[in-house]
Amino acid sequence: MKKILSFCLAFVLGLTAAHADEGMWLLKLMERQHLADSLRKAGLQMPAEQLYDEASPSLRECIGQFGGGCTGEVVSPDGLILTNNHCGFSYVHAMSTMDHNYLQDGYFARNRAEELPVPNLTFTFVLRIVDVTAEVGAAAQKAGVDEYTAQSQSFLAPLAAELLKKSDLKKQKGIVARIVPYFGGNEFYLFYEQQFSDVRLVANPPQNIAQFGFNQDNWMWPRHNADFAMFRIYADKNGQPAAYSDKNVPLKCRKFLPISLKGVENADYTMIMGFPGRTSRYLTASEVHLRTQSQNFPINLAGEAQLDFMKALMDRDSVANLKLADEYMSLGNMVKNFGGMNESVKRTGLMNIKRTEEKAFREFAARSGKAEYLNIIDRIDSLVAAVEDTLHDYFLLQYTVGQQGFYVQTEALHNYLKALKDGKQKDIDNAKTTLLKWYDMAAGNVDLDYDFQQMMLLYPYWQKYNRLGLAPSFLRDASGVKAHYENMYANSVFRSRATLEAALANPDLESLMADPLVTHFNDLHTAFALYTPAMQTYTRKRAELDKIYTRGLCEMYDWSKAPDANFTLRMTYGHVGGYSPRDAVEYGWQTVLDGMLEKENPRDPDYVMNEELRKFWLEGNFGRYALPNGKLPVCFLSNNDITGGNSGSPVMNARGELIGIAFDGNIESLSSDLRFNPALQRCINVDIRYVLFLLDMFGGSSYVLDEMDIRE
Repeated sequence: MKKILSFCLAFVLGLTAAHADEGMWLLKLMERQHLADSLRKAGLQMPAEQLYDEASPSLRECIGQFGGGCTGEVVSPDGLILTNNHCGFSYVHAMSTMDHNYLQDGYFARNRAEELPVPNLTFTFVLRIVDVTAEVGAAAQKAGVDEYTAQSQSFLAPLAAELLKKSDLKKQKGIVARIVPYFGGNEFYLFYEQQFSDVRLVANPPQNIAQFGFNQDNWMWPRHNADFAMFRIYADKNGQPAAYSDKNVPLKCRKFLPISLKGVENADYTMIMGFPGRTSRYLTASEVHLRTQSQNFPINLAGEAQLDFMKALMDRDSVANLKLADEYMSLGNMVKNFGGMNESVKRTGLMNIKRTEEKAFREFAARSGKAEYLNIIDRIDSLVAAVEDTLHDYFLLQYTVGQQGFYVQTEALHNYLKALKDGKQKDIDNAKTTLLKWYDMAAGNVDLDYDFQQMMLLYPYWQKYNRLGLAPSFLRDASGVKAHYENMYANSVFRSRATLEAALANPDLESLMADPLVTHFNDLHTAFALYTPAMQTYTRKRAELDKIYTRGLCEMYDWSKAPDANFTLRMTYGHVGGYSPRDAVEYGWQTVLDGMLEKENPRDPDYVMNEELRKFWLEGNFGRYALPNGKLPVCFLSNNDITGGNSGSPVMNARGELIGIAFDGNIESLSSDLRFNPALQRCINVDIRYVLFLLDMFGGSSYVLDEMDIRE
């Protein structure tokens, strides 16, 4: 996250072991932002150019995007990658059955032949980054588009494709080109990336090891879970991306991360490279208020109730536990994140800090002589005031009534009804196939009785907390809501595969349009449309105003601040250290396996220790992975500036050796997406020695260690 602004009010609850430098840095801008000097002063012991270089071997080649929203790192010349267990969770969940539950029971391959193909999983490397600010500006001017459109992928993607055609990379397989806005749309960079689609599961610890403490421990410290998984990238015989084939071979990598068994000590230098998701550190105070009260609050309100409902069902039903595991983890993470953010904003006095920043900006604007800066904050405040109730109710509607999970994909349904209306048989047949495909994909994870109960739980939250009253018609009479849902779940043709097939065999447009699910969706769509004009106006105007304000802040700070995170490759540096979250509370920087025993609670399924792991603890047998005192290290803290998307990122020492894997942040720092707080910001990492112990001694995947560069 970012260093405290010199003029801001300092909120210090405890002392850090070493200075934390704010910033998820784009290494392409290393020279411009004088980053190398800061890295050396912080403790870097390798040449800065070895971090990022497009012509020579560098750490860039070791880091990739795992799936669509996490990070992974290459740890062998044969394409082995490490990431988080929770990053691979949805993929492993999709592979799991009651007979082969790779989530609950874990999976450890004993040789390469046992590495399992993972459907729909990709791993993407960054090959090159190019400044295309001028090209985007020229294209936007020629097309006459506004700022919102100029920053949208609908506008940028065709330009990226055009530039790829002119590139020397165009003939390589798996190349993806994408243009990404930076600094509020004031700069644009083109990323040339290579995506591999044959990725196989090597190791995944049992859930009671990988997710010990589960959602209760999420965002909390101390931690005692091994949140890691191992995969391998496969390619064709030429080392190029290819769809899964038993003829594919492990990807040969010229650069991979060495691994240090020396461990870490308090105040040691750390650096993390990865793909952080989203930060919003250039917001005004009013925009922070909008984020916390009109987005976070309504989502949390409904989400907490939904999580309690899901947890009760999962605890009493093993089949439901497997079906809902992925959804529960995802929702739980979001709810705890948003709730923690709101609490952190309040506790750190962020609104006052933002107002102090605004005061400094107004003074800068007056000195700058640039008219566009003089009233920009007032213009943003007016825009926010006009939309805050609309945005609140939109999210409240979406996360209450909009959570209905019937066996249907609304776009597929719409396309089928449209084709039926147009009367072209070929289009009808194609739309029918798509509709049934989506139906079958959803049906395996949806129970209509559960879905009905969930709706009965959530809709009262809409009725109680909405501000504008722009409700679907079926919610306007409270006495009829239950009957509306009962009719829909009992009588819709979408209630089963058999009733749907019967309806589609001899389709009648009038009957389908009158189906209780279709009328429900239409009513809901009409309600959401009531919010659309105000939200579209806000979104388009905000792009224009935020671009001006962000440019002004950058000028005020002489362009010394890192750009907001946006799922592109970044680096952050810091140090190992504990923290003090509140008066008389001190947290140490490291945990050991003993702490798992201290947390264990046989009456709580989240805190039941794995019995095989218990045997190792009883014997005190941890091999070369133990600390000098014989204990097994589990997790450690650093003050690196990270956010979602950094999950799975490598934590490296001053020499570029892997010492851990980042997997979480602490709840006290959840406002860090809005402002970096060096006193509270901590990154929670699983110690690489715990990872190796589980691969080697616990899981029996020792063969992978033979291809790693492990340094003692």
